[in-house]
Amino acid sequence: MTIVKLDSAARSHTQLTTELINEWVTKIAELLGVGGPEFADDLETLVRALEADYNVHIGSWTSLADDGDHVPWLAEASDEIEWKFWERYERYLRDDQGFPAASTQRLGEITEDTLGRLEAPERPGAWDRRGLVSGQVQSGKTANYAGLIAKALDSGYKLVVVLAGVHNSLRSQTQARIDEAILGFDTRNALRFDQTNGNRIGVGKLAGSFLPVNSFTSSSEKGDFNLSVAKNIGVAVGGNDPIVLVVKKNKSILTNLYKWATALKQEIDPDTGKAIVRGVPVLVIDDEADHASVDTNGPKRGQDPDEVDPSAINRLIRQFLTTFEKSAYVAYTATPFANIFISPDKEHDEAGKDLFPESFIVNLPTPSTYIGPARVFGLAQNVQSNIDEVRGLPIVRPVADYTGWLPDKHKSTATIGPDLPPSLRQAMLSFLIASAVRRLRGQVKKHNSMLVHVTHFTLVQQQVAAQIMDELSDMRDRITFGEGANPVLRTAAEELFASDHARTTNKILAMEDVAHLAGPVPEFAAVWEEMKTVANEAVVNTVNGTSEDALAYVDNPDGLTVIAVGGNKLSRGLTLEGLSVSYYLRASRMYDTLMQMGRWFGYRPNYVDVCRLYTTDTLVKWYTDITSAAEELQAEFDVMSATGRTPRDFGLRVRQHPDGLIISSPSKLRNATSVAISYSGALAETITFTSKGLQPNLDALANLITSIGPENATETNTHDLWSGVPATEVLAFLNAYEPDPAAIRTQPKVLADYIARAVVEDELTSWTVAVANKQDPNDSQEIASRLYGLTTREALESSTARFAIRRLVSPRHELVTLQTGSPEWTRLLAKTLEIWKAKNKGNTLAKPPTTPSPIVARHARDARHGLILIYPLDPAGPATGEFKNEDGLPAIGYAVSFPRAINDVPIAYKVNQVFWDEQYGFDFDDEGGDE
Repeated sequence: MTIVKLDSAARSHTQLTTELINEWVTKIAELLGVGGPEFADDLETLVRALEADYNVHIGSWTSLADDGDHVPWLAEASDEIEWKFWERYERYLRDDQGFPAASTQRLGEITEDTLGRLEAPERPGAWDRRGLVSGQVQSGKTANYAGLIAKALDSGYKLVVVLAGVHNSLRSQTQARIDEAILGFDTRNALRFDQTNGNRIGVGKLAGSFLPVNSFTSSSEKGDFNLSVAKNIGVAVGGNDPIVLVVKKNKSILTNLYKWATALKQEIDPDTGKAIVRGVPVLVIDDEADHASVDTNGPKRGQDPDEVDPSAINRLIRQFLTTFEKSAYVAYTATPFANIFISPDKEHDEAGKDLFPESFIVNLPTPSTYIGPARVFGLAQNVQSNIDEVRGLPIVRPVADYTGWLPDKHKSTATIGPDLPPSLRQAMLSFLIASAVRRLRGQVKKHNSMLVHVTHFTLVQQQVAAQIMDELSDMRDRITFGEGANPVLRTAAEELFASDHARTTNKILAMEDVAHLAGPVPEFAAVWEEMKTVANEAVVNTVNGTSEDALAYVDNPDGLTVIAVGGNKLSRGLTLEGLSVSYYLRASRMYDTLMQMGRWFGYRPNYVDVCRLYTTDTLVKWYTDITSAAEELQAEFDVMSATGRTPRDFGLRVRQHPDGLIISSPSKLRNATSVAISYSGALAETITFTSKGLQPNLDALANLITSIGPENATETNTHDLWSGVPATEVLAFLNAYEPDPAAIRTQPKVLADYIARAVVEDELTSWTVAVANKQDPNDSQEIASRLYGLTTREALESSTARFAIRRLVSPRHELVTLQTGSPEWTRLLAKTLEIWKAKNKGNTLAKPPTTPSPIVARHARDARHGLILIYPLDPAGPATGEFKNEDGLPAIGYAVSFPRAINDVPIAYKVNQVFWDEQYGFDFDDEGGDE
């Protein structure tokens, strides 16, 4: 009865409050005679579980498209298509996997939109569509492309190939999921459907007719594509029954796949003289598409870039697509920037065009139940980029005691210290507690996993695993048989539970937006009793990239409790089911490497409060930095989506964005000798200052004010404003400014060069200069005969020579040229609200903006009009610490707000191997496998 009410309310989009759910649960409990106080904890757990299932809000997806050669088809054809595969998969997600109604509904909408961006499989002639779907790490991309595959099969696509990573473990995991979601049978036992056998799994167990579909690949260790198997299996490609293959990105595998493809209905194209397959529309899904698929070959000195042969995997994927007359390629990844860095015009005589997603880019929304980078590490508010503040979860635990056991820099032959560091022993104990708490909350038959990632060397991993086994064995004995008069482990567990677990749970229960993902705090005695079961079930596995890594969960349907020790093979796509505790020390500053290693991102229903991430302060800082950079580019994507831009526009923007060097992996750019930078639509603000620059920068500001005339200023409550200032004055200020050399994206001479080039194109010719004036006579500085109140900014870090701040520009300062309530203000606010509504659809906790977004304002401003905000700062506050400023001079910070350029002329940064080494540290080749 309660579930029926909840389903009905959810489908009618009624807001299901905790109070309403609690009321319905209480009523049904009373009817069943289980409403007494002895059932209070169970009923509270039920309320939270229902709240997590039904109070899920998912924003709208955003997209960019280029439909120049696209023929819309799905809206007209939809009613004629029998959606058998999709409806079966939808039932499986809802009824078997327990997906919330909001999630399955939104999945259906997104996959329908994506399918519609492909071509109708029966469209005559040759066609080729290339797209990309981007979603967060561990956010459900596999479920999304399984839905797309189901709908593609229903609409008439005859061949689907899923490219699933570079290791057997990920390929096997993906095949197992496709078996359950699409095929309906276990491919370890059969490759063809059989309505009579007992091999059904997943969708195959649901009521209804068994849908014919075949596979030449299986989830077993040797189940990858095999040419002889494909030839002998006796299934006609392009016939009535579709074929779904799941293959590794491996040179020999893809070579055989290509040979097989060229033998299918092979003809010689009279126009090109090459083999071509006609009449078989193919859909290629490239999972983890930024890994191995991107061409990393670059020109040698003096070589024409057009003559460079692409890297093996990239070439084979392109050749396979080119072989089919009708092809669709959809890349899926959580870290898409390497794919977007691909040149859209790159083409090779044999391989064909590169894999740039020229047709569309879709950005998947994440449900409110998803725990991503911003949620784990927090996100500072950035009004300029329309980014809201996100409070980090109190689940990160600092690690600083490991270097004597295993130094950061070590060789493959390193011998680890004799004893595990105390932080790792505590992490193991925390894992046993977390698993016990989950059992007490009713998650008895759920998987429980712990991740230990401290090295990418296989031999060192084996040593680590051996020590963890010894420690786990000791813990198991102490928990099972007791410790006599000296219960050391039980005392440590009780102290950890009280000081950490209970407190953290209560903190998260007090956080309104995530409280429904936590659960009640049990008594420690009950936890200790459950730990006996957990400790005896727990095993230690070394993840080595084989199918066993993935199938261990499949083969233990009643729940596996495992401590997984691994390196890079853990970091790409492989899901650790029920992951609660991670111990992670591997240092990297590369965006994609860091994000992909974040196996702790994902969904943690009813146990987010027992999750822990043990890692270093340095890694937390790097995660925070790259999360911020990625969010800014996401804000840029949302604005470009709202203004109808194309993937080429966004690709150019990412490649030229000042933060592009942060979010892109140098392994994809290692051959670059220069990086083009554009400030179109960007805000460049100084956030670091040196003692050396205090006097020259004060002089530069004084000279600027003198030159444009103090008497010409318009005074407001916050600024002195000058309008119609010629670009030459701004250029003179920037060229005189003494920067911190570490401020890569705000080097004044680079900005000046960019502005000078724009002026030639009749852009950025007229400027508004705004000098902040705090109106505080007690903390002021005379500059060019005018008294300016100094702005204060909290220092993040400082030394005798420099100090750094988080942000320079105050909220709304980029809007100084707008009159509140004016028609332009109203128009920009409407556009801001449009973007906000798409992002926060169904989120009742989010508050709509009341002022225009600065990024929207930048995009709307006339390309001739620039804005420079200048802040005299007080560098003598307590937060500046050791910063040396004997003369008491203010620091001068500036922010240049650029409109969207019409005739953009990027500038080039010269880069080399030294630059990459300095920016990204020692693990430049971290893309490789374990050694």
